Amino acid sequence: MALPFTGFELTFIIVAFIIFSLFSLASVCIQPEGAQLGEIHSFLFFGAKRRKQRKTEKLRCGSS
Repeated sequence: MALPFTGFELTFIIVAFIIFSLFSLASVCIQPEGAQLGEIHSFLFFGAKRRKQRKTEKLRCGSS
């Protein structure tokens, strides 16, 4: 029975999986800048909304 992938292809797949796993783990484990303990849950699930709110707050503060 022949292997479906060559050695080079298997190496590429394994390296890509390891890199993807490391980036995924880092995105979950690293706290965002300025996050409080109570905000971590909301950042993980509603991060895009909160970042958008912070951008608008910075724009408001800068224009005053």
